[in-house]
Amino acid sequence: MAPIGSPGSRVRACGARLSRRRGDRGAAAVEFLLTAPLLMLMCLLLIQWAVRAEAARVINAAAREGAVATASWDGTESAGRETALDYLADLDPQVTHRAATATRGPTAATVTVSGNVLSLVPGVDLHVSATATVPTERFVP
Repeated sequence: MAPIGSPGSRVRACGARLSRRRGDRGAAAVEFLLTAPLLMLMCLLLIQWAVRAEAARVINAAAREGAVATASWDGTESAGRETALDYLADLDPQVTHRAATATRGPTAATVTVSGNVLSLVPGVDLHVSATATVPTERFVP
């Protein structure tokens, strides 16, 4: 065996390091193959959450507009439903299976709007609904 500090010992030390590294060759590719789908799924879930949040905001606004139309002095339940569905169709055409119900009482008008959100993640079906209630316009002598 060569004494420490001689050229032979350095070669062996480098050779020993290289042989250990050769056993790890390809490990990064395997780790990437295991983590890449998880990272992609996390990104898709984040985008799906943002799409759902935007749809919920629009559906909430549509319910509010429908309730205001229903509660107006000459408003009707059908006018409130149509206003809500038109508002939803104009602002977010990607919401599917839209539905709206409206009720008008002597003191309050309520509109509920619902729909399904575009799905980016396979197997995820998101349904969003919102209800808005406003006081009706009425003459009180």
